[in-house]
Amino acid sequence: MLNPLELQRLAVFINLKLTYLLVSLLLIFPSSVMACGHCLEDKVAAVYDHIIITKAVSEKHLVAFFGIEGPFVINTASKQEMQKIISSINGVDPNTSRVSLEAGSISLAFNPNFISYPMLFKSLEIKLQQKKLSIFPIDVISQMPKPTVATR
Repeated sequence: MLNPLELQRLAVFINLKLTYLLVSLLLIFPSSVMACGHCLEDKVAAVYDHIIITKAVSEKHLVAFFGIEGPFVINTASKQEMQKIISSINGVDPNTSRVSLEAGSISLAFNPNFISYPMLFKSLEIKLQQKKLSIFPIDVISQMPKPTVATR
């Protein structure tokens, strides 16, 4: 039988070993490499198109990113239908909509002199509500993102 002091030392030893094991596992499997698809950054990345952003910024247009939620089938027909809905909004730049049903996100470029962001959001929201879908704003880009260096 171990006395209380020996039990305490054993508990500290086991805690240190478990901590070492967990830290080692975290270093072996960095979570930053594994995209979950649910965070906002993953939603933006799924529909990010550098060429569209470059063109929009040069024309002083904006690029908006939205999350979409609701019952939809993930297939080509649903994606094309979503792009058709987006393109039907006056002020959205032609051929700039990007849809990722898997990530639940969309992006589009639009002319802020023709349609304001709140009006764009409302128009899109009304059209998607007819399909029992809802949207939420993620981001709006008005200038080229600054390049960043990935670090570990």
